[in-house]
Amino acid sequence: MKHSPPLAASLFFVFCTLLIISGLSCSNQPTEFKLEAKYGPVGKIIQYKLDSHRVGTAYNNGEVVEEFDVKVEGDITYTAQKVLPDGYTLVLEENEWSWDEAVDDTGKVKRVTKDYAYKYEVSTTSKMRSLKMLGKPSQTWEDYVRSFTEQGMPVFPEEKISAGYQWTQTVMVDLPDSQTYEAKAVYIVKGIAHKQGYECAIIEYQASLALPLFPNPSDSMSQSGVDWIEMNGIMYFAIEAGLAINIEERRRVVSERFHFKGGKQVERKNDFEAVISQNLVSLSST
Repeated sequence: MKHSPPLAASLFFVFCTLLIISGLSCSNQPTEFKLEAKYGPVGKIIQYKLDSHRVGTAYNNGEVVEEFDVKVEGDITYTAQKVLPDGYTLVLEENEWSWDEAVDDTGKVKRVTKDYAYKYEVSTTSKMRSLKMLGKPSQTWEDYVRSFTEQGMPVFPEEKISAGYQWTQTVMVDLPDSQTYEAKAVYIVKGIAHKQGYECAIIEYQASLALPLFPNPSDSMSQSGVDWIEMNGIMYFAIEAGLAINIEERRRVVSERFHFKGGKQVERKNDFEAVISQNLVSLSST
């Protein structure tokens, strides 16, 4: 006498059939995996192309002075220079940013290009330390970049994880007005997908950051203020290769700056939305 299959087994068969029809599989996705940043070995070069589009308004003491729409192109290169005994890798990061600026009221524009370079040590969990700006260092800008990496860069869990895993990072930030702010970033692993030939973990994230700018006591014209940033995005992180393949991000930024001019405090504020796309373009070794 034939027996009907148990209900659970029948449902599983139907589920797997639907997955096969949709081009997926019940068995080829790893249930657990580890997120590791792999900047080494020495001589490894990782290159990205970044595109950013900012649209917003600038204010002086509450009055509108400019509405802007700026597209920025960036080339970012990471070069592994040394693997340290504790597992960290010494990395040289080089940035080249380009955008168009209006020269005068005639509508003529000029192409502006800026170069920035940093060295830092980064672990396999993507935790960074000892960041230094190269070239003509600006302590203010170096501190600003360091603050962003501490607040807005993911530090991966050390254990194996699976789809649905979530972690939260918080940092207490000292502000120029002697107050403190708790920056927070939440990361959720949504699943696994193939991207540009890599099997990637899909990581969604959202974060609230406060990037402070402290005045220079020796410069009466120096600025102080805070960049308040709300951002959310999605990252495709190649599990075996150990690097981001693609990042798509949206930001809302309120940038506050204060300085004294003629004995009076001047407030300048930029309020803008930004869409940022970063894509891997090259992976090689020297």
